[in-house]
Amino acid sequence: MNGSPGDETAASPSLPSDESPRASSGSTNRIGDPVSDYLPRAEVDSRWWYWIAAVPIYVVLGGVLAVFFLGAFLFDLFLTGGIVSLLGAFVVFPIVGLAGLLLTVMFPIATYVDARAIAESEASWSPDPLLWGLVALVTVVASAFTLSLVVALYYLYKRHVAVGTP
Repeated sequence: MNGSPGDETAASPSLPSDESPRASSGSTNRIGDPVSDYLPRAEVDSRWWYWIAAVPIYVVLGGVLAVFFLGAFLFDLFLTGGIVSLLGAFVVFPIVGLAGLLLTVMFPIATYVDARAIAESEASWSPDPLLWGLVALVTVVASAFTLSLVVALYYLYKRHVAVGTP
C-alpha cells in the first residue's frame, strides 16, 4: 500500500499547505525580512521597550560613574594609596562592562521586536522593524552607545506618541 502513487501524494505535503498562516496574516515579508523567523513575536503592550529605555539609563549611569571614578582616583592617589581605584577597576568596571555587553546584544533585538509589534498593530506609526534594528545595531557597534542614546530617545518618543507608552 505504501508503494502506490496515491499514497505518495497524500503523504507528501503540497507547497501551498506549507505556507504558514502567519505568512499571509499581515506579518512582515519573509523575503524582505530575513530575521523574521528567528526572533520572537510580541504585542504592542509587551515590555521589549524596556531594553530600549535601558540605553539612556546606561549612558547616564556610565557618565556619572566615570566622573565619580575620576574623583575617587584623584582622592585615592593622594590620600589612601589606591584602595578605591582597585575597587573600581576590579568590581565596578566589569559590572558596567557586562551590562554594556548585554545591551549591545539586546538593544538591536529589542528595537526590532518592538518595532515589528508596533508595525503590525493599529498604531498611527508604522516603523520598519528591519531598518530600526539595523540602525540600533550600527549605532551600538560604531559609536559605543553615543549615537544609540539619540536613537533610543527618538524611538521611545515616537513610540510614546503612537502607542502611549512609555
